[in-house]
Amino acid sequence: MDLKTFFNPASIAIIGVSENPKKVGYLVAENLIRQGYKGEIYFINPKFDKLFDRPVYKDIKDIKKPIDLVVLAVPADAAMHLLDDLKTIDIHNIVLYAAGFKEAGVDGAVKEQNLVMKAKQYDMTILGPNCIGYVSTISNANVTFLKNASPKGNVGFISQSGALGSLMVDYLVGHENFGFSYFMSLGNKATIDECDLLEFLRDDPDTKVIGMYLEDVKRGEDFKRILEETTKIKPVIILKSGSTVEGSKAAGSHTGSMVGDDMVYTTAFDQYGGIRAGQFFEFMSMLKICSFGRAPTSKDILILSNAGGIGVLLTDELIKNKLELVTVPEDVKETIKKNMGGDKVTIHNPIDLLGDASAFQYRQAIAATIQQKHIGGVIVMLTPQANTEVEDTAITLIEAQSAFSKPIFPIFMGEKSVGQSHTHFERAKMASFFTYDFLPSALAKIIHYQDHIQHSVVHTKKEIEPAKRVVIPKKSILNPFETNTVLMSAGINPVSLILAKSEEEVRKLGNEIGYPIVLKIASEKITHKTEVKGVRINIQNEKELVDNYHNMCEATGEPSVFLQKMMRGHEFIIGAKRDNQFGIVILLGLGGIYAELI
Repeated sequence: MDLKTFFNPASIAIIGVSENPKKVGYLVAENLIRQGYKGEIYFINPKFDKLFDRPVYKDIKDIKKPIDLVVLAVPADAAMHLLDDLKTIDIHNIVLYAAGFKEAGVDGAVKEQNLVMKAKQYDMTILGPNCIGYVSTISNANVTFLKNASPKGNVGFISQSGALGSLMVDYLVGHENFGFSYFMSLGNKATIDECDLLEFLRDDPDTKVIGMYLEDVKRGEDFKRILEETTKIKPVIILKSGSTVEGSKAAGSHTGSMVGDDMVYTTAFDQYGGIRAGQFFEFMSMLKICSFGRAPTSKDILILSNAGGIGVLLTDELIKNKLELVTVPEDVKETIKKNMGGDKVTIHNPIDLLGDASAFQYRQAIAATIQQKHIGGVIVMLTPQANTEVEDTAITLIEAQSAFSKPIFPIFMGEKSVGQSHTHFERAKMASFFTYDFLPSALAKIIHYQDHIQHSVVHTKKEIEPAKRVVIPKKSILNPFETNTVLMSAGINPVSLILAKSEEEVRKLGNEIGYPIVLKIASEKITHKTEVKGVRINIQNEKELVDNYHNMCEATGEPSVFLQKMMRGHEFIIGAKRDNQFGIVILLGLGGIYAELI
């Protein structure tokens, strides 16, 4: 799907503009002008003649000029009728805001099916419905009804939530050098989905990092392929909702999503290079670090701090996230001691500069340490104490960052005293933070992504020959005999499993199989056999076998058992299911009682 014209149109028509400042039709028109769009703009509404000193047409057919994009700021039913008219004037790109489709229930779902049919029939590409539009800061096309003009930057953001997009825009307006290349609201994904947008941003030279808020994935196989291709070029950071049963239900009512198994989503994201954020501010932290080009070069971190307790708390979080504290060499320790005036400074890691540390002392400590080759990044913590030179220290860090390639992450904690410093850092494109809470996990996930890309393998889908396909009985749980049959048809030779229904058969089979023997209950109702003592291992002779047989029958109330030759080795579990979004998913792990821990 070629979306270049869709997101960078030379002309835009808005059907349903309004004179009421509270109406969507007014807000969209206002945003398009306020963002600075330079292409042709056409307003359509039969009820008035002018808006923002521009002519308002009675009907889109009156324009008589090519139109690259049509925005429908009208209710759902009116939009459905307008599609027929738009077909007659060769319109192919449409933004549809209206709700009342599949997220609204059965009738809405039918309406959306008709929308999709019309889009295919008329060769139309539709963003939405139930969306808030998009912003391109490349062409300054803002066809949203958000509160502010969107700041320009290198973050491409795809959102399945309009409200989260509104929050993002409002957040970025309050910051410097941190903005969008594109903001795209998916809505119900009638024709354009996350795969199409991810593919577009993959190839966009103005997008350095991609952020996604997802509630579901529409085309799992395509998503995996495009995600893998994209993450080899630029990071993709994903905030996925629906990790709980309650959250999944909420997502379903929000955009009519078909939310799948959250563990499968996590595995798919990780396997194909995506970075999954756990919380919103962790998501924003990773976007900022990647947008500013300040990714750590290794997991070895150095901490400088003027607050011992805070440094210890940060250390705990770094270690929990499998990062490491770099060891400070003895010669560096001596240099710092000399520059700092004696033994009052704690020269370990964290390096505690004490509460009265001056900007000069921060400078000396950074100069002595940051050139160490094995340092992946430096975290500088500052709390505003009585003698703290907050802004001077900020300027010192900015100067140090300009001289070194290793990233410096300032954590200036507080509010009133440190606010201006964070503005200075953003102007210098340094990723600074008011608290340490989300930085350790953000750094760990970025490092994991970098390692993944360096050691990634190409995933190719192999088609199974029809002759090698395994036929599995259509039931929820296979009994052991059926399981063995499936394994053998797949070329895996399992240990023979023999059914016995009486003491006489047990005695006879025990002698035929040979000791030691394993005895198992033969019940399709009980899947976790150890919970009812349904597995007896290492049976050495006939007496033990008969005693265990009677004990097992008494415990389960069933006379049938399975006998197998006792084998020694590593036990593991393997399973598979067909996921609604991502297809076949494989489970592999420790078997037996350890399977309960998975």
